[in-house]
Amino acid sequence: MASFQQHLNLSVITSGVIIVPLHNAGFLTPNEAVIALIFGVIGGVLPDLDLEYSKPSQRLFQILSIFSPMLIIIYFFKEIPVLYNIIIWFLLSFFFYFILRKTLGQLTVHRGIFHTIPMGILFAQITIFISKNILHQSDLFSNILAFFIFFGFMTHLILDEIFSINIYGIKMKKSFGTAFKLYAKNNIIGTIILYILILLIYKYIPINIDIYIHIFKIISKIKFF
Repeated sequence: MASFQQHLNLSVITSGVIIVPLHNAGFLTPNEAVIALIFGVIGGVLPDLDLEYSKPSQRLFQILSIFSPMLIIIYFFKEIPVLYNIIIWFLLSFFFYFILRKTLGQLTVHRGIFHTIPMGILFAQITIFISKNILHQSDLFSNILAFFIFFGFMTHLILDEIFSINIYGIKMKKSFGTAFKLYAKNNIIGTIILYILILLIYKYIPINIDIYIHIFKIISKIKFF
C-alpha cells in the first residue's frame, strides 16, 4: 500500500498536469485552477477515509467539521439568530469529527467499499450537488470539480494496485486486486446500495457528458515526450 505522502504527491502532480491545458483552453480561471487542484488532492486521499486513525482521514474530517456546518447553516438556517448559528455550528462540528468519523471507522473495512470505482463516482456526484445547489457555481465548473475528485480518487486506487505488485520478483502480493475494483467482496449489500444511490442521484443531478468529452479531448492532446 502506498503511503499518505506518496498519494498526496501523485495527486498533486497528475492533477497539475491536467489543469494547465484546461486553463490554457479557457476552461478554468487562475483562481478556479487552484480550487480544481485542491479537489484533485482531496480526491487523492478520499479512499483512505475508512482508516479511522490515518492522516488523510483525520485531516479530511477536520476540514469537514469546519466547512460542512457552514454550508448547512447557509443552506438551511440562514435566517436564525447568530447565537443559534454558533450552537448549531458547534454541534455539527462535534458530530462530523467525533461521531461520524468514529462510526465510519467501525462500520467500514480498509480497502472495502471505499476502495471501489463506484464510490469515486458517488463522491463526484456529491461534488456536483454541493457546487451547483449550495455554492451556486456554474454547471461547467461544478462538473470540472467533480472530474478532479474522481480523477484524484482513481490515482489513489491505481497507485495502491501498483504497490501490490512485487516488481523484483515479478509476482502479485496478496493485496493485489483489493484497491481497484467495481465492488467490495466483503460488502455486497453495501455495494448494491451504492449503485442504487448513483442511479438515483443521476436521475436528479445528471452528469454533463459533453463537458467530460471536451476535457478528454484536451487531455488527449497533452504531449508527454
